[in-house]
Amino acid sequence: METCQACDRPVYARGHCSRHYRQLLRHGGLRPEPVVAECAVEGCARRAVTRGWCHGHYLRWSRSGDVRADVPLRRPDRDDCSVQGCGRGAHSGGLCRSHARRKQVHGDPEAGGPLRVTGAGGSLSHGYWWVAVPAADRHLVPKGRHAEFEHRLVLARLLGRPLSPDETVHHRNGDRLDNRPENLELWSTAQPKGQRVEDKLDWAYALLARYDPEGCTALGLDLAPDGRPLTEAGAAGTPGGTPGAETEKAGAPGGTPASQGGTT
Repeated sequence: METCQACDRPVYARGHCSRHYRQLLRHGGLRPEPVVAECAVEGCARRAVTRGWCHGHYLRWSRSGDVRADVPLRRPDRDDCSVQGCGRGAHSGGLCRSHARRKQVHGDPEAGGPLRVTGAGGSLSHGYWWVAVPAADRHLVPKGRHAEFEHRLVLARLLGRPLSPDETVHHRNGDRLDNRPENLELWSTAQPKGQRVEDKLDWAYALLARYDPEGCTALGLDLAPDGRPLTEAGAAGTPGGTPGAETEKAGAPGGTPASQGGTT
């Protein structure tokens, strides 16, 4: 996968990831990465936010004109969000911006479940990696989509075609973040909706044509029993589709053929 010239994120446009590409459009160049510095007051290990001071020492200076470096800050250090497992910097009330906004709107900073986790390669959504799709691979995803779940994109690259809506990707070892090709396998959720033998045969032929066209042709199964081309026959029984025209029942599924005189 091609990566951004300025970081290790996937390329979005002009050799840059989406973040650096937006910077390029807005400022005509890339902005320097922010450097996290400590408060300039000796002995204070808090993060500097304004004029080189932490928020506490800056408030002292703004109110009295003196940071009073010899007097320890009374309030506890809240540089990190107080929500367990968050790890983001505190913005107000001991909460990060996202949790503070949730508390303001819902009254509970943990309403809505865990925050969306972002990383260099994309973001974590429902336990799966959601990544940007390079321009060269956008024929492998639904039209107009510029991002996709990484496991579906990896398997689409292996197959050389986009996945159908009735196809899913299974992680062999159960780890949703392990998207190595050898850990992925294609599953199909399609099943025939009809119960007529003719419909089931048409669906079976269409299934073979999708996943093993060479084997289907080698076995002489490139035509349906009624002589129609398999692509036409599949219209009545395409995996996940609707059964074809009404035909007389040949018998109960999985049972013995029905006859006018009853069971045989």
